[in-house]
Amino acid sequence: MDSGVLERLIGDLLGVEGMLLVIDSGGAVSEMHARDMRPTEFGGGWATIESQDWHVHLDTRRVAGVQFVVNSDHGHDAMPKLFYARLSGADGGTLLRFYFPNPWLDDDEKPTAFQPERLDAFKDFCRRYAGADGVALAARSSEGDAYYDDADAYCGALG
Repeated sequence: MDSGVLERLIGDLLGVEGMLLVIDSGGAVSEMHARDMRPTEFGGGWATIESQDWHVHLDTRRVAGVQFVVNSDHGHDAMPKLFYARLSGADGGTLLRFYFPNPWLDDDEKPTAFQPERLDAFKDFCRRYAGADGVALAARSSEGDAYYDDADAYCGALG
């Protein structure tokens, strides 16, 4: 994955109001809101992603790709779909996820009627980064994963 694209992408993602970072080791899950963020530091193959309350060290050399994902197979009945950017390693495993504000949750993260304007940031990122080195557009469902090349078609199907 191109390091310049990755650095720009991480910086842009952290600028989205309501962004949630998730690390899932398989045995523990950590969820951190991107509030009061400090500038991300890149050096020596590492990124230090930091707020005033937490920080994450990401080995950027292990990031092989990024997928912008619409996931409809996640087990949350109140939220038919989740929208996130997934940083993956060469083995296909997830390193870090950046969850965009959910259009089925209000500002207090309570279920609400669908808010299509909450998809705008996700759509914008898909359009800006699709086609960049190592960036894919994906839909996940119980039928399996589907990948897309056309960002406009992918985004247009979101609502």
